[in-house]
Amino acid sequence: MLDVDKLVALRAVATHGSIAAAGRELGYTRSAISQQLTALERAAGTALLIRGAKKVTVTPVGRRLIEHTERILAELRAADAVLRQEAGEVSGELRVGVPFGEGPPVMSGALKGVRARYPLLQITLAATTDADGAEEIRRGNLDVVILSRFGATPGPAGTGLRQWELGHDALRLCVPQGHRLAGAETCTVADLRDDPWVVSPRTPLGQLTLNMCAVAGFRPTIAATVDDMAAALGLVDVGWGVTIAPELTSSVRESTLSRIPLPGVWAFRHTVLLARDGEEESPAIAAVIAAVHETSARFGYTT
Repeated sequence: MLDVDKLVALRAVATHGSIAAAGRELGYTRSAISQQLTALERAAGTALLIRGAKKVTVTPVGRRLIEHTERILAELRAADAVLRQEAGEVSGELRVGVPFGEGPPVMSGALKGVRARYPLLQITLAATTDADGAEEIRRGNLDVVILSRFGATPGPAGTGLRQWELGHDALRLCVPQGHRLAGAETCTVADLRDDPWVVSPRTPLGQLTLNMCAVAGFRPTIAATVDDMAAALGLVDVGWGVTIAPELTSSVRESTLSRIPLPGVWAFRHTVLLARDGEEESPAIAAVIAAVHETSARFGYTT
């Protein structure tokens, strides 16, 4: 029978393309990982890796084996979650990845409520990004992440992950007080073709913004590249440029900017919680999801 630890080593090599990097992730030496992989190939009776001079790649048989590994790990996590559920106690440590400055305020309120309700549960927050959060879950660095997905739907969770949509809010065009469109009931992206923009091409929202400008027939003049939404709104507030942001994103200070609806744009910020597949019955994760749904109505957040 194949050994689960050796299968996990194979998956780590596939992720990093390197035996040494897989060892660093799993806490083993390069030699130890290499020995595990050799033993796994011997048990499988076929080559699972192609060892190049600079990169290690996985064979088609190895890829299929990794797919089975994901399902095996999901079942093991589900079994562990059932045992924790039977214990009837929400306790232990829950490592939560949060994109600080990007998520709506309902998330911090919900997590605070969970911490107060379950004093034996230690919630540790860690900064992450929408781009990196899913991979942090896969590697086991975090237990859950709360992140944003942009578009008409949140999209799929990804291999080995389980996703819950916690709510969504609409995107708005944001302009400073005194702008010619401030106070307008609606406007279009094209109405701001001649304005300077505050946007980050590196972020999912920034990429969506650039796509919306392209569809409107222009390439925006970027006056500032800012990854943090709250900081971007701060720049809009002082008149540095305009931007697109979710309706419920807080600015860094008391703001006078205008957030204008975009007619005909079926795109939202979907706030989702990601965890490893198989952990949906975890008492701690269930507590977080329940708390978010309980508090979301107070913030006008759509679930």
